[in-house]
Amino acid sequence: MADILIDPVTRINGNASVRVVVDESGTAQEARFQAFGYRGFDQIARGAHIDDLCSIVSRICGGDSLFHQVAAAMAVEKALGVAVPQGATRLRELSMWGQLFERHAVSLTVHSIPDLLFPSSDPGLRNIVSINRVDEDVIKRLMDLKSLGTMVLRETGLRAVHAVNFLPGGAVRDMTGETRQALIARLKDAGPLLIETGRLIKLLLRRNEEVVNALGSDATSSLSIRGESGMVITGPSLTVTDEAGDARAELGLEELAEKVEESDSRHSHIRSATLEGLGEVRVGPLARLNVNGAYGTERADEELQEVKTHWGFPLHRSMTGHAARILEMIHAWERMMDLLGQPVSGELRQPVNPGAGNGVGVVEAPEGTLVYKMVLDEEGLIKRLSITAPLQFNLKGLERAVKQSAHYALGGVEASERAATFLETAIRAFAPCVPCGIH
Repeated sequence: MADILIDPVTRINGNASVRVVVDESGTAQEARFQAFGYRGFDQIARGAHIDDLCSIVSRICGGDSLFHQVAAAMAVEKALGVAVPQGATRLRELSMWGQLFERHAVSLTVHSIPDLLFPSSDPGLRNIVSINRVDEDVIKRLMDLKSLGTMVLRETGLRAVHAVNFLPGGAVRDMTGETRQALIARLKDAGPLLIETGRLIKLLLRRNEEVVNALGSDATSSLSIRGESGMVITGPSLTVTDEAGDARAELGLEELAEKVEESDSRHSHIRSATLEGLGEVRVGPLARLNVNGAYGTERADEELQEVKTHWGFPLHRSMTGHAARILEMIHAWERMMDLLGQPVSGELRQPVNPGAGNGVGVVEAPEGTLVYKMVLDEEGLIKRLSITAPLQFNLKGLERAVKQSAHYALGGVEASERAATFLETAIRAFAPCVPCGIH
């Protein structure tokens, strides 16, 4: 039987293909997620001055641009011993919640809802354009959620994409009080729509229970920053939990960076990442939930209970990642309103004097842990830079999910079309960001 090749995989961030190697009996032997075009940002940044670093790494990925900027800035600050003012830290966090909210809104509504609404339809009809033809108002309301995240990002970062407000040492300026109040009002107005959308996502997942159970269940370890009372975006250490949710290791940021091991692939330019002594780990919304157990905000934790009751805990079915994304959007919505209610006072940026040093910056980007490790010389130039993106940690798990999905898909009489439908659905459950993966 011929291999299954889907090229390109549609409705993901970036360009990629997937090949499933099938033996003569029609059994899937291997799945290969393939993306080419290594971009070399870790090489491009060598010799750059720290003042230019944030604008360079922002171009790795528009959808995750702010997370690359903040991780790079944190690594510089660590290397030079700069303490960022609390007001700037809060402003950065607010902006990152805005971009996470926007990113998940696109992933859920544009990329994945068509799979849940029309699981058996013609691939040419399974898209947001078809939904728009049936009910234009639904699409408008879903896009309003995406616009809400964009608005927060624009006001905090001074641009909707490639923010210019955040630099090593802190931030340039705060928002006005009027802008904060206007954003709070918009967020409050969007609350009912957000909760309604969350319940729709959970309903669609329950309605497609067979697909949720069949398209990959990977009981592997999870890696995430752990907050004191729930999910956070930054923190001083990370936790690795096993498949039962028990802690395997606590790692400081530098320790994590030292343990990252990257391996070349023979079929892709994405280098898979594992941790020395701990092996493969999963990162992203499901991993953050498995590590933290709760979000730490009222509405998100209320909605979480239904998910735990229905699918158990820890969560390992890849498709339940969609439920974790909408729960993170609710958590982000609550955190944004809380942070907007805390006006910034005092200095927003500490002086950053060039010098030699080593630093690590780690943030929880929308689809998982993003690690920056760098070495600076005496003049503040980048001597060495290493970037590990979420897709690198998740690559092997994604390929296993595709292989499991192929076993399910190849059981039908129309194997080719059935396989294409379910393999792409399984891939979108990971929301892979290819530009970050081939940085």
